[in-house]
Amino acid sequence: MLYVLITIIASFFVSSLFGYLVHRMLHQTWAGILHQKHMTHHITLYPPSDYLSEEYRYAGKDNTTITFAIAAIPVVAAPIILGLIGWISLPLVLISLTIMGLMGFLHSYLHDAFHIKNHWLNKVPIINNMFLRWNILHYYHHIDMSSNFGIFVFHWDYVFFTFKK
Repeated sequence: MLYVLITIIASFFVSSLFGYLVHRMLHQTWAGILHQKHMTHHITLYPPSDYLSEEYRYAGKDNTTITFAIAAIPVVAAPIILGLIGWISLPLVLISLTIMGLMGFLHSYLHDAFHIKNHWLNKVPIINNMFLRWNILHYYHHIDMSSNFGIFVFHWDYVFFTFKK
């Protein structure tokens, strides 16, 4: 049972660090075309003055999801390789992959939901307060793109001094 808990916690922290680092990388000019495409999201599709829309404005103009998916290959491969060489058991591999998949899904879904007017998560008691807080923090990220790289978890922003209220 202890190994399961350690696997869940480690997978959560590895996944959230991965998301933080890739998102922060997308904001660096040295990332070239990846940076330019991500800036399409911030400057063209969702500038601070037009942060919300009736439905998510994607239209293939932003490569963020593809970038995260490609960059995630080594992170996802790690527990599989550890399982294949016998360092962790198959159930722990599956738990790790499940946590990583859940984090990836939440990252993508919540990010898109933040930009949709009257999203259903705004209406669910208890959840709506947390969703509003995350949405405000993400809006601050659109105002100051050097802050709040976490989408719904901000502990790495605290660690790396990029958190902004």
